Amino acid sequence: MFTATLYSACAIAGIFSSIFLVVGSVFNNLIKTGSGGKFNFFAALFGLFAVLGIYLYQLEQAGIFGLIAFVLVFIGLVLIASIDYNSIILLPKFSIEELAKMTEGTGMMILMISGVIFLLGEILFGISIILAGVFSTVAAVLWMIGYLPTPLGGAHPKIVLLGSILSAIGITWLSLELWSFSN
Repeated sequence: MFTATLYSACAIAGIFSSIFLVVGSVFNNLIKTGSGGKFNFFAALFGLFAVLGIYLYQLEQAGIFGLIAFVLVFIGLVLIASIDYNSIILLPKFSIEELAKMTEGTGMMILMISGVIFLLGEILFGISIILAGVFSTVAAVLWMIGYLPTPLGGAHPKIVLLGSILSAIGITWLSLELWSFSN
């Protein structure tokens, strides 16, 4: 009974994560108001629960590779959520000069490493879903392909938005499968 409730809650979190992911991407890449970080924060936060549910459901089939992929994606989501939280709460309190200093050297390296961990985690977790064979391969591929344009950022906003939509479709699909497995 508890596990079914846990899987259902994680599935709902995955659907919310998808919604926040697309809305945040629209604000960041089309409207360009700078308020997408609020939605991205919640996408990452709900995403933590979604990947937890997906991983726990396929735990036995995922093996050691699945565990490594889960840890990486979890750490990546925590890092991205932290960056988004800081951009919402802390960064608006700094001057432009102070922000420029923060993004030099170590600050920029931390952002880049966080992005690499996030992207690597998403791709490896998608691969682990495929290898485990519990969830839809197409959904996992959509998840992975969708995150590939993330590093392009502001240079190609429409491609990043399309990637976010593809990832959201993959996450929603996996979440609906998790929901159906748990009920």
